[in-house]
Amino acid sequence: MTNNKVINFENNLVNSSLILSSPHSGNFYPDEFLSLLNLELSELNQNQDSLVDELINGTLLYKNLILKAIWSRSVVDVNRAKTDFNFNDFDPPIKEIIAKPSKYSRSGLGVIPTRSGINDKIYKSKLSGIKATRWINDAWKTYHEMLSNILEKAYNEYGHYVLFDFHSMPSESDSIRNKVDIILGNCHGQSCDENIIAFLEKNLSESGLKTRRNSPYSGGFITENYGKPNENKHAIQIEINRSIYLDEKTRERNDNFENCKLIFCEMINKFEKNKNNLLG
Repeated sequence: MTNNKVINFENNLVNSSLILSSPHSGNFYPDEFLSLLNLELSELNQNQDSLVDELINGTLLYKNLILKAIWSRSVVDVNRAKTDFNFNDFDPPIKEIIAKPSKYSRSGLGVIPTRSGINDKIYKSKLSGIKATRWINDAWKTYHEMLSNILEKAYNEYGHYVLFDFHSMPSESDSIRNKVDIILGNCHGQSCDENIIAFLEKNLSESGLKTRRNSPYSGGFITENYGKPNENKHAIQIEINRSIYLDEKTRERNDNFENCKLIFCEMINKFEKNKNNLLG
């Protein structure tokens, strides 16, 4: 099994400086993970950014490269730092990586999640640190090696890169329901040039979508780690309200899926046509 899927990476060539990623649309669960579960798999499936990879894989005029994680985020979350875990959550502990827990891992949502999105314990008992380390190497390490390699190629070829990091968000929360379709996260101005986020806001608004910046999602590890606008390396997180493109219970496409796919692919194509002017 491949740990990650790369689309439009033929002959190891990067066709554009604009790279697309979908780190949370994977749905692979190792058999050994399933044997340790304390809850129903259907509960974990609700955490996935289902179909996001398909939503952005349409008619892309520049054949933009798309990187998709295969592993489920409930097993290994590649949008967390590799060090984002609690030492005491594993028995025996993880020894090869020094723990630097954040607010995410303290809530059970670190690089190896220990709780579901509704705060249920994922595992019957503490996970082995040996197993966790292997999963991190198989899923997290390979994803970031691939992403780093792709972005480095783009930077060397074009003198800059732009990363659109696509995610989806549940519609049920009070801060989201009927108020916003897209949240654009640039780490409060730290991960990409203002021209980029302003262009996306305008384009999406003209397409009839309601946008907001940075609240409640300002960007995860990927946006923070790869967005360095002072070096002409730009990253932006794009959170899509799931209700506009799928049935949140069944995870099947809804009647608006193809329209949303068209909107996002046109956004990507229009950005490509204006990219050089936006980046100066």
